[in-house]
Amino acid sequence: MKHLLKMALASACLLSAGPLRAHDAAQASAAADGATPAASPVAAAWDRYYAEIAKTREALEASPQFKEFPEQRQRGYHALIEAQAMVYNFAIAPRTLTPRVFRNTGWQTEIYTLGGNGADFDYRQLFLDGHHTYRLTGNMRGSRVILGQLSGTLPGGNSPLHTNYDWQDFKVNADGSFEVILSAQKQPGNWIQLDPDSEYQWIQFRPTVDTWDGKPAEFKVERISADIPGYLGADADTAEAVARRIDRATGYLHYITEEWTTQFYPRSKANAGGPNIFRALGKQISGEVGSPTANYLMGAFHVGKDEALIVEVPEKPRGAYWSFQLFDVYLKTLNFRTNQSMLNEYQLQQDPDGKYRIVISATDPGVPNWLDTTGLTDGQFLLRDYRTTKGITPVVTTVKLKDLRKHLYPKTPTVSPEQRAAELKARANGYLLRHGE
Repeated sequence: MKHLLKMALASACLLSAGPLRAHDAAQASAAADGATPAASPVAAAWDRYYAEIAKTREALEASPQFKEFPEQRQRGYHALIEAQAMVYNFAIAPRTLTPRVFRNTGWQTEIYTLGGNGADFDYRQLFLDGHHTYRLTGNMRGSRVILGQLSGTLPGGNSPLHTNYDWQDFKVNADGSFEVILSAQKQPGNWIQLDPDSEYQWIQFRPTVDTWDGKPAEFKVERISADIPGYLGADADTAEAVARRIDRATGYLHYITEEWTTQFYPRSKANAGGPNIFRALGKQISGEVGSPTANYLMGAFHVGKDEALIVEVPEKPRGAYWSFQLFDVYLKTLNFRTNQSMLNEYQLQQDPDGKYRIVISATDPGVPNWLDTTGLTDGQFLLRDYRTTKGITPVVTTVKLKDLRKHLYPKTPTVSPEQRAAELKARANGYLLRHGE
């Protein structure tokens, strides 16, 4: 009888709604045996993490875009699962005593797109301890821009340290090689200052890659300080250290859900004053992960199935790197490996009058500067402009798709289906070659 009661309680929990069911089943099974879960810091941190998972679903389903765009709701649930994978990669897996520069577990093509990763940034992640000193070496190769953005903890944590480093301010050798020391104590030459009181700090590198066959910057890191007797920091395998890692994961999960998945779209749309308007985001909206080197012009787009948006840029942006990109309403990048949902300055064609005219639509209009909504009628668009010397504001016009050519520059080239297929094949192959799959 006791065995049957135990199974019944566990089955009831597994069949109940919500992300806590497996955890609750284990608790029910333990209760049926008369046992109690271990009262440890790890168990308490585990409970906080699973409670946060439940809150992410509540936040998603209460968001304005969940109610307004039922056709995209599945994308929101996808985002919640993706967020859990990201918090493991960022908060649990890395080790600071034997560090490595992570690449494919950060923002990688269409696998991790929460937060709106850029197709031309070969993002890298590095996690360090301010009690130690590290040496970063590498080579610029084909990256014209490298940015290193340091935070004293993961987003969602509490740290006063948020510093951006631009490789144009560092000494880079004639062959593109560089060396940077990372430590709390000031160092001669290229130096990134760590927080001496933080055992777990995050640096995100943004190296650009402008062409399909471009070679992104290389990075290698090594700890050069000696072991500290009795100190393992975040790498310790004690209950307290593991609990801290789980709590970091919980904080980052909350940040991703709140700042990106649920609140970014309504904030961006309100900031612009409605759909189909570009406006500068500002630090308050772009958040601590947004690069201070960039001028972000963003807004919400709406385009009917029989419509197209024409984004007119009055002149060439003057940044070191700039591009246009599309996202869904949960700030997930639209697939840029298989779809032309992002174009950079080298891929966009400038009209003879000096303007850029970019077309946003779900149907391929057969023009060079087309951004594919991948079937969505609503989402977000973004102009990234890094190290810009002059701000510009694109103007958006809605037209009927059948009348599109009347509103474009005369003699705008036609892209045939065969040409588009070849472009998309080159795009897909380029990303696969870069990320090694």
